[in-house]
Amino acid sequence: MTQIETIQIQVSSELARRLRPYQRELPRILEWGLRRVERETEAKTRAESAPEAMALQQRVVAALHRAGAVGPDPEEMAQYLAQRENRRWTPIQAGGKPASQMIIEERDSRPWASW
Repeated sequence: MTQIETIQIQVSSELARRLRPYQRELPRILEWGLRRVERETEAKTRAESAPEAMALQQRVVAALHRAGAVGPDPEEMAQYLAQRENRRWTPIQAGGKPASQMIIEERDSRPWASW
């Protein structure tokens, strides 16, 4: 069972006049208003912390790049590929067996492949 408490607040005469017709519904009205204030406060807190989160993310990505843990930035790669001298790539001619055949032969040479 929910415990009920009485609180006293001071409001202007105008606000008191407007609230009187809703006197029995004041707990529900206060609950709605409080929820809205809490949502606005939460949204404001998230908006204020967003730049900090982005800065942290950028520092982490930069550290990963320096460590060689991630590849080039997609935007930088797109700019590199768009440069005139990088537009035409000539395929290299490689001799020997196709890679797929080498993979199959390697698989078949494993001891467990014959079980």
